Amino acid sequence: MLYTEKEKHEIERVKEVFAEHLRQSPDFELLWSDKVGYVWLAIGVNPVYVDTGIRIESAADLCGRCLDDVAMDVLYMTGNDHALEAADPLELAEIKRRWEPYINQLPDYAYLCKDLLNGKM
Repeated sequence: MLYTEKEKHEIERVKEVFAEHLRQSPDFELLWSDKVGYVWLAIGVNPVYVDTGIRIESAADLCGRCLDDVAMDVLYMTGNDHALEAADPLELAEIKRRWEPYINQLPDYAYLCKDLLNGKM
């Protein structure tokens, strides 16, 4: 068994909350494999490439990856090439603003925001 029924349901709940973000991201794809479960696949669309695939271990793992991607969107938008934990106050404010709709729907995962900002993920 790849995931327990409860684990798979929770992963799918997180997937649904981030559905639009997952759909529009040019940097990754979330795929289902009957062999290993959910796979986070790094991709590129210009030029087209497929890179590393990482197995999603849990709902928290998926949520953390999605929150990190949302934060990276802000850093790319500002043109800054630094780690999330080095974000300046304006970047932090925008990151937190963009995280809010997701965390409002997934409050059990709010701790991931702090972990991401502290470089613990």
